[in-house]
Amino acid sequence: MKGVVETVAGVVERLSLSSAEKKRLQQELEMKLLEYEHERMAAQSVVVREESGGNWLQRSWRPLVMLAFAAVILAGMFIDLPLLSDGSRFWDLLEIGLGGYIVGRFRWRK
Repeated sequence: MKGVVETVAGVVERLSLSSAEKKRLQQELEMKLLEYEHERMAAQSVVVREESGGNWLQRSWRPLVMLAFAAVILAGMFIDLPLLSDGSRFWDLLEIGLGGYIVGRFRWRK
């Protein structure tokens, strides 16, 4: 966030305004950035609280689903499963699951 504030300060300095207007504009922009940062931190804390709450099954359903997908694929290597054919919707479901799992897990870890 510090880099964004410094960048905004540099842009404000290049404007052709009086020094009082520049100062006021810079303060307003910094306040908006701080408000945004507080909102982002609040949203992040809600997600972390929801992730850590509940029972074991609530916290572990995503890894369990992905392990089930992996077990189906592994079984398909040894047994001819119609579920794993090229025309099957299983691959679409796996793609959605991987996308949601990866985005859901790593989006809030920054």
